[in-house]
Amino acid sequence: MPFLVDEELCRRVLASAKGASAAQAGLAAADLAEEIFGREDRFVTRLDDSPVPFAIERRQAGARNFVVRSGLIYIHVGSRPNVAVIAPPHFVTDHASVPALLRGIFPPSGAHSAAAVLHDWLYAVAEPPKNQTRFRKERFRADRIFLDAMKTSGVGATRRSLLYRGVRLFGTNGFGAASELRFIDPAAPDRLIEPALFDKAALRAFTILPRPEHRAPAKKRR
Repeated sequence: MPFLVDEELCRRVLASAKGASAAQAGLAAADLAEEIFGREDRFVTRLDDSPVPFAIERRQAGARNFVVRSGLIYIHVGSRPNVAVIAPPHFVTDHASVPALLRGIFPPSGAHSAAAVLHDWLYAVAEPPKNQTRFRKERFRADRIFLDAMKTSGVGATRRSLLYRGVRLFGTNGFGAASELRFIDPAAPDRLIEPALFDKAALRAFTILPRPEHRAPAKKRR
């Protein structure tokens, strides 16, 4: 299963994105992609049996949230080229990108939890384009990654179909919602980090990293 839980790599995402411009983040993201795909033999991670692997549960004001502990990297082989999708540490996820009705039917302790965290992150970091065609494409891509990640995680066809159809039908309002981009301050677990510290464009530069193209060096002319 093409998942990797790597605390150090994912921590660098936030460190590089904090206070960075989109251009600076793009350069750092390219270097990170080289490193991630260079470790591809490690992308066979068995996620443990905790309610939400790689995350810790946090209840506040009656809400059930989860904080991503070590970060998660997922290789989406359905993309051409393949891409690495990164959900960084300290991100607060409540599976809100999945419709409330389905969250009641399928609690976050299921095999779909890793995919749901990725989907929450893709929705949280999105900047809804004003162009409706692009908006539909961006959202469809996030939903498709959710579907494929569920399949990778061994989610059954019926559950997979219901969750996917749910986000397709009811997920529009949550895509790019400012209220969904939340981080916990690791030094003070009861406090949220001010989202304004992070430029969304910089964070997006690290969210979906395409596989680097390695071209053979040009032959010298005689």
